[in-house]
Amino acid sequence: MHQGARDLFPFLDTTLGVHQHLEVVVQGLELRIPGRIYLRGSEAAPLRNSGPDSLVSQCLCTRSANGYLRQHALHRILHSSEPWVIPFIVLLAGEYVVEIIEDMTASLPSLHQESYANFVRQNRALMHTLRARATSYWNCYYRAAFPDKRTYPGLVFLHRLEEWAS
Repeated sequence: MHQGARDLFPFLDTTLGVHQHLEVVVQGLELRIPGRIYLRGSEAAPLRNSGPDSLVSQCLCTRSANGYLRQHALHRILHSSEPWVIPFIVLLAGEYVVEIIEDMTASLPSLHQESYANFVRQNRALMHTLRARATSYWNCYYRAAFPDKRTYPGLVFLHRLEEWAS
């Protein structure tokens, strides 16, 4: 087990458990990512780690039940060149916190297009699911703010990744 993941264990609330995992493929290898993790006590503690293992902790924090923590973790990993970081970023596009997705959309010009395109090509079913989720969140919560769903940040982000992969 990677040290960064071990460092996060004292903060995990294992009584709530992880009820769902998302399976992705990264460079031909399957990776299981928790749907949500629940952190106890001082949730900011893992974020103070700035060592080499911090990237793992930050990726796991993008799966936190706390949206503010997810957003903070995203900022810490967004410009990583590690291919295994990409799914932790992309999965956020299918979630409901539009401020996080707006940060992702704003970062599109600085992302490594070929790495993201490779991820999309290896995870077509996941991309379809994320697009359906983003559409659902747009319809339920953001239709008034974004009357044309093509301008909803989650769909903008996913569409751009699909363009890169085509």
